[in-house]
Amino acid sequence: MTTRTQPLGELAEIVNGSRTSTLRSRLLTALAADREQPADAGEDRAHRTHRRLRLLADNLPPVHRLFRDPEQLAALGECVALVDPPLYMTVINHYVLCLGSIVTLTDDPASVGRPWQDLATGRSKGAFLVTEIGDAGSHLATRTVARFDSDTREFVLVTPVTGAAKFSGVGGSGVPNTAVVCARTVVDGIDRGVFSFVVELTTAHGPQPGVTVSPGLDAPSLPLDYALVRFDGARVPYAQWLRDGARIDADGAFHDPLGGPDARLQRTLSAGQILWATLPSAVATMARQCSVSALRFAAHRRAHGRLAPGASVLDLRNQQHALLGALAQAFALTCAGRTARDIWARSRAARRTPAQLVDGMTFAPWTAVDRPLAVLKAVTVRGAARVAAECQHRCGLAGFLHPNLLDGYHGFAHAFDTAGGDSQLILLDAGRALARENGTGRLGAMPPADVPADQPGWWPAVARAHEDWLRDELHRTLQRRTGVGRTGLELWNPLLDAAHSLGEAYGARLVADAVTAAVDAVHDPELRATLRPLAALHGAVEARRLAGGLLAAGTLAPATVRGLPAVIDGLCDRLLPHLPLLWEALGAPPGAAPAPLGADDYAAALYDFLDR
Repeated sequence: MTTRTQPLGELAEIVNGSRTSTLRSRLLTALAADREQPADAGEDRAHRTHRRLRLLADNLPPVHRLFRDPEQLAALGECVALVDPPLYMTVINHYVLCLGSIVTLTDDPASVGRPWQDLATGRSKGAFLVTEIGDAGSHLATRTVARFDSDTREFVLVTPVTGAAKFSGVGGSGVPNTAVVCARTVVDGIDRGVFSFVVELTTAHGPQPGVTVSPGLDAPSLPLDYALVRFDGARVPYAQWLRDGARIDADGAFHDPLGGPDARLQRTLSAGQILWATLPSAVATMARQCSVSALRFAAHRRAHGRLAPGASVLDLRNQQHALLGALAQAFALTCAGRTARDIWARSRAARRTPAQLVDGMTFAPWTAVDRPLAVLKAVTVRGAARVAAECQHRCGLAGFLHPNLLDGYHGFAHAFDTAGGDSQLILLDAGRALARENGTGRLGAMPPADVPADQPGWWPAVARAHEDWLRDELHRTLQRRTGVGRTGLELWNPLLDAAHSLGEAYGARLVADAVTAAVDAVHDPELRATLRPLAALHGAVEARRLAGGLLAAGTLAPATVRGLPAVIDGLCDRLLPHLPLLWEALGAPPGAAPAPLGADDYAAALYDFLDR
């Protein structure tokens, strides 16, 4: 018998990276031990979340070391997302956006003072307050004001109207909360752009002076203690202004090296890069767990339909198409997560300035901060939501039971279509920017005919050809419309769907390229024989999902689309013998996510869960 050690090790490195095994083991062990502790009857959700956040802080490296390595931040997100999706939302707010803003926008985080220490140790729960409830696109028109008081050298925070109230997971009484608050900064009566401020919102005894926290709000798809926050004269010390090189002299003179409000807004929101670099890996982890659990469930589940009584559910072709397709999609999301981390690492090494990043802000600021990272965020959360929803559907009742975790994974991915930078707006802005750039000159180019659809190189060629066609078509339409005097909304309103489609095509091509890079780098022959059909299946499933647009553009011929089911059949047949390897490498470590769904005997495992 041949050993699976070598292919398993290489695939594990693709999935988890090569430097974080100790950190992953420590975090998963701590979370598992906490899960086994008897529940405290007097502990509400807010206090339980805060306690688990402190548990993570105790098992993480110091914050300054954590932020030096994208792999470590990604490992934190993946471990928490696997075990407790709502807790991962808290981790995003606390570590990625709140602490991430402080690390990004200050030379010395300790200069912020006590709030930094309280956040770094988990004594205070961090939040990121940017979204305002009253208007669409509030990130581009922040109304919360931070007015500089030259007498005390403090900033005074004010919420001028009800619609400027901020929203975040800061509800629940008795938990200290500290937030990074994005506010329009006014110095000597002049609007100087949007900066971030570190603001102590609440103590264990309630809100701080000048801060009002509303009663709690529920979001069932991602259950946490949410609330609205308003400011009425809250005072913030000068040291807690995340000024990022800007300053106010003793005589009140304001200086900002960036020079303009758009560049300053980009920089203020640049913590989004950290989120978009690590979120794809986390949602890929959820998607992998969904698909592996659903496949194992289907393999052990007997069907009693009249065609083949007693057959495994996984013998049915439609189940194979759906669940092996979901596994292929989850693998593609995993590759996209690697690409996102690599993009962020290169960006940090290059130390790009906002002036080099400016790309205009039409619908939202996100693609102006980092186009490929923002788009990868958008397409990976949507992909993970599709995988989770398909696995739920294919598992029947079991897919919707809370202990099996699929509902929590789907809720998180679906919520993050809007959270973390609205995906719709990201794709609109990406498509708009691509169309305004020069066309490719390859309008109508077809993918190479000599690459069969059951090979991993087929879909990347199709995705690139489709993106090129959409880009050239929209570019030419823009030229025609601007040539007759159309501008602004009159120019773009009829083209918004086309811009969104182009943004989606760009994202699909980024994912396809990520899969190609990962598979091409594989050394082990057995693993290559496994991943090549898995990559090809991802392409065939995507082509079938997007067939309408591909046919309309002429990127694929009708005969090719009609042949896709047979292609998927063949790829499923090639993958079925490799399922044990894929389950072992792509699924969670034993005991990390103890959902009954993936057990050999599901009914017994469900009863064991209920008897705890």
